[in-house]
Amino acid sequence: MTNLNFSTLEQNPELEARVNKLKLLASQPCSEQYLDVKNIDLEAWNHVGDPLCEAVMAELKANKMLVGDKYTNARKLQAQGNPAAIAFFADVETIPSWLDFDAMQLGAKMAARNPIGMLFGMHGGLPFTYIDPATALVMGSTGRLAKGGDYRRRYWETATGFVGALDVEGMKPGGARWELWVRIRFLHTMIRMGILHADQWQLPTAMPISQVASAGTAQIFGPYRVNIIRYFGGKVSKEEEDSFSLMWRWIARIEGANNQLLGKTHEQQFQIQTRMHQFLYGKSKEAAEITQGVIEGASTMKVFPLSKRMHTAVVRRLLSEEMLQTLPGYNFPDDLELPKDHSAALALEVVSGSLRLLNKITHIPTVKKIVEHHGLRLLDHVVEKGLDGIKAEYQATAIKCPAGHS
Repeated sequence: MTNLNFSTLEQNPELEARVNKLKLLASQPCSEQYLDVKNIDLEAWNHVGDPLCEAVMAELKANKMLVGDKYTNARKLQAQGNPAAIAFFADVETIPSWLDFDAMQLGAKMAARNPIGMLFGMHGGLPFTYIDPATALVMGSTGRLAKGGDYRRRYWETATGFVGALDVEGMKPGGARWELWVRIRFLHTMIRMGILHADQWQLPTAMPISQVASAGTAQIFGPYRVNIIRYFGGKVSKEEEDSFSLMWRWIARIEGANNQLLGKTHEQQFQIQTRMHQFLYGKSKEAAEITQGVIEGASTMKVFPLSKRMHTAVVRRLLSEEMLQTLPGYNFPDDLELPKDHSAALALEVVSGSLRLLNKITHIPTVKKIVEHHGLRLLDHVVEKGLDGIKAEYQATAIKCPAGHS
């Protein structure tokens, strides 16, 4: 089976040259070369994966260290003076010029006092990533979100990272929460390399888990989830939203997204993210299928005592143009073939309104302080219980991409 990503570049020398230029940039640890939004070459960036992490994986394989704990083994290579490992850890440990850990505290406290909005974040966050047909194809191929998949486990493993991000000290280079995200970067790279090595990739316009797809999550899991928190009753100031946004720009950076695709300010980030989301957008059957997997999976979880019908209404509402912000004029819920249900939608608005009234309690200064102080501990406990005491492990498994898709 021909790998269409590579064959496309071979047939287009001009694009291949642009891609190779960006691969060199992406191979420089924590490079900071910023451009005006309109001059960022999204087409070429979408053919770039993660050269720094891929180089480490190649070294692990060459040294027969690919089996086992990849993070620990990569650290061993670093200690031995391996150039690829040294460059990789320089990338994830270097603090970008725009990052201020103290400024992340407000967003962390805000999220900690809004557990309901945090828990519902993946109802919108996961499907939002499926605007990219390549992401939908990869996610559907893992089998974790498809019908008969392992959604519950997948949800709580993802939540481990999402909740851990609220521990600002732990998100500093070398911290336990930071390390978790580095491990996720290894996982993404293993998936990408596995697909390409097996010649299973059938999209000519993108690399699986490309730079654009990775960078595009900064908006999805940052400001967009703030919109979800607000919808479920949370009161969030502009300063808290910016703080939460900064947190997820940092996570996207840890995950290998190049600074050029992230920007230096909140305004730049939003402009770049808007352009990226519209660039990536495409309707696909995989996106519709795995969104149904999200809905069906969530319907089986005790933490969400709602019917499948209500879960569908939640996802449809959270993916509305008003909530997404970066896709004006797009009707993503219709493209995902989510049915309109006026009765369920009305019931959801009643629930949302009730939560807004209930959440006013957390606006009382004393209560707010207590909730912010204990919120992270509560969320950690909920996640640990959801994992049934089995620690989240981010190991890639063999996957097969379907030969045909639309």
